[in-house]
Amino acid sequence: MGEVKNNPSSTAPGTAGGVGGYAQAEWGPAKPRICWGMEVKDSQRLKCGEEVSDPRIVNEVAKLISEFIRRVERYRSVLLSDEITPFSYAISALSDWLKVVVVEVDTVIMELKAVEHEVGKNMLKLAEEAREKWFKIYRSELEELIEKLRKGEAVIIITGDPFNESRSFIAHLYTRYLAIEIERIAKSPDNITIEISLSDLGGIDVVMPKLFSDNILEAMRYGLLLTDGSIVKGYPAMNTNQLWQVIAWILVWSGIVHIYINGININNNISIKWHLRAISHRDKIKNKDEVVKLVLKLNNDEFLIFLLFALLGDGHFDIKNKMIKLDIGVSKYELWVDIIKKIKSYGFKEYDSRNKKTYIIWTYKAIELTRKMLSSSTIKAMIESLSILPDAEKLRRLIALTNIKIKPRGSLSIEIDNIKMSIHVRDEGYIEIRILRKNYEDARAIQERLNSAGYKAKLRKNGKSFEVCIDIDEIKKHPELIAKVCETLRRIHEETINENNAVKAWKVAKAIMRLNCRNPT
Repeated sequence: MGEVKNNPSSTAPGTAGGVGGYAQAEWGPAKPRICWGMEVKDSQRLKCGEEVSDPRIVNEVAKLISEFIRRVERYRSVLLSDEITPFSYAISALSDWLKVVVVEVDTVIMELKAVEHEVGKNMLKLAEEAREKWFKIYRSELEELIEKLRKGEAVIIITGDPFNESRSFIAHLYTRYLAIEIERIAKSPDNITIEISLSDLGGIDVVMPKLFSDNILEAMRYGLLLTDGSIVKGYPAMNTNQLWQVIAWILVWSGIVHIYINGININNNISIKWHLRAISHRDKIKNKDEVVKLVLKLNNDEFLIFLLFALLGDGHFDIKNKMIKLDIGVSKYELWVDIIKKIKSYGFKEYDSRNKKTYIIWTYKAIELTRKMLSSSTIKAMIESLSILPDAEKLRRLIALTNIKIKPRGSLSIEIDNIKMSIHVRDEGYIEIRILRKNYEDARAIQERLNSAGYKAKLRKNGKSFEVCIDIDEIKKHPELIAKVCETLRRIHEETINENNAVKAWKVAKAIMRLNCRNPT
């Protein structure tokens, strides 16, 4: 048994007016008992240690409690209703989904759909059981706790640092069956998360067949483990509030998978906390460092599957901008550094921010990548069926990205002395042939090569990069270059007309006239 409080920062700020009525506004004239938390052997709950009397700390606690009460009131129609519960959304979503997961003719996909259906039924059963207990036990305990908080009769246990915003600060509330954590997130003081853990909810062991080959399954698992997954007491495990992710996790772990609901989150919305544990895979992977080593041994096809499942965890698919984004937190970067080198080879560019590194791939490269990742008919069928769930917006964007029509690579490019360069057309029909390079030496080498081939190429700075270009006056001096450019412009003009893009078609037409391109004979 030991104390787990964190000492407040020595630079604690003063609080005008002490408690300033903040706590009294919520708790009434009585003051609640506030104490630092102490660990209890063989228990996940804390007990009261040293009592808190510092009004500055009391005020910080009052802010957390006030936010908790505000959110309960905000979601009163779900949390304190006689008809709706936090589990109603999942019950409705799963019930509807089970009606549309149809059996396919293909034998492999038929087995996949049958297993998905069975998993969905088990999740539905757990959600329905949780709903019944919410009505019988949890709701009344929550109502009683809110009343005690308002009267100042509750016991509030705290951990963390109330004054140092670079560290978290948590208020813990307990009833017989509820354990509530109200946390001010470290380095993000305006972000408060609320979790309610529910006691006495049973789980289900699901026995999973092997739906994919071993090498495919391993690639999928590595993607899950390095993003939203973890290894708990030797077991691969994951907590999630997304229905589609629960099913996806279960499908890739053959053998026994334990699933249970361990609570709800009350944040931007109300969501269920699902806990998943791959029982049959205990001690097969020791830690995430080992996972990284295994990822680096994957062949190209397997790595794409790993990347797909990593993106399903920490990625973002943007249809409007034709973009795929992968976010790696600063704390994860060292673990990922060797994997990132391989990810960059697919065309991802790195962007830095204070708390994370972001890797983005754009336009045709992004679309081609999604198509490669979903080239397996079984994996695609799995993603498509899960995308029907109402919370699977990420999967729907992934599928939509694969269906975007793209022009063939190089359709706006020509080759000059084996150097692939892009044609750029401005509004007045003025054209240039360009190539961009990150460092000066590479750009200078291209310029010299073009000059040696008889083309007067210019070198200029473009942002942080360097651009080599051949302008329209230089193009006109070389009949063979005019022929290449005109051929490409005619093709672009035809494509834009077919796309009903009148503005671009007129711009390209003016470029054709400027070059006096002749119709092909």
